[in-house]
Amino acid sequence: MHFRFDQLGKNILRDFFGLVGAAETEVEVPAGDAQRIDVWHVPDPALLVAHPEIEPGLLRAMAVEPGMVEVFSQALDVTELHECLRKRYQWHHTLELRAERRLPLPAAWLLSAGRPESVLRGFGFAPDAAGPAGLYAPAPEWRVQVVVIAELPRERGTVLLRLLGSARVRRMALRDLAELPGDAWERRVALPWLVRLSFEVPAELLAGLPAEERDFIMETREWYEQTLKQAEERGVERGIERGIERGIERGQLRMTARLCAMRLGRPLAEAEQAALASLLDGLGEERVGEAVLSFSAEALAAWLADPNAR
Repeated sequence: MHFRFDQLGKNILRDFFGLVGAAETEVEVPAGDAQRIDVWHVPDPALLVAHPEIEPGLLRAMAVEPGMVEVFSQALDVTELHECLRKRYQWHHTLELRAERRLPLPAAWLLSAGRPESVLRGFGFAPDAAGPAGLYAPAPEWRVQVVVIAELPRERGTVLLRLLGSARVRRMALRDLAELPGDAWERRVALPWLVRLSFEVPAELLAGLPAEERDFIMETREWYEQTLKQAEERGVERGIERGIERGIERGQLRMTARLCAMRLGRPLAEAEQAALASLLDGLGEERVGEAVLSFSAEALAAWLADPNAR
């Protein structure tokens, strides 16, 4: 189950960084042994300007320069810190070889669900005055930041990061996310992945989860159903239904269309509704679901508009 929650965090972060640049998960670092960066991102200054709704704060600070992000579902330990630094230096070397010139050392953001006492004490990390509570840094030239998710303030600017915390912190973040406006960009980034997690956990596994993790999944399902009901009241549901009522199986198609509309942040146009129905019929639910959940909003709109989409 920890793998599912780790993947949830990586996907949410990738989609956030994808709003303001290029982002990938599980980036392979050429080396003698298998090393992968959880999330690697390179910002696009024009996109940063184009998204003023992402207010100044920790997430925007993470997005302003190329960097690697590593996610830890427990407290980061000293061995893991050394592994991250080794990975960062190897990746930096690879980037310089590709560019055939010297490059700045990329930033490293280490997201720790719990407080990594041995790391903070042993490497001289201190609270970063430029950030919120929970942000720690050593001397500036190290270009390493540790984010203790359990210590982040409960405010809008940290809500996506708090979804990567412990079960208790995730549940509070979910409630804060649900209270944001219906068109909040944070909801568009996180909701598809939260829904996918909540519905892909088998009933037999759900029953055996710790109470807080089980409650998180059940609250996610309840929020999703409530969101659909609110969307129907606003008329979004009716916009989706026109493309669904063309004699095609309703179950998975209904959910896919709804997620697609949430992903785009708007109702589907009639042409997009027809395209979605055709793609589901031709490519199958698995491929379409993968596209809806992994593409950025811009890429998804282009995919739906492409008559040769695969």
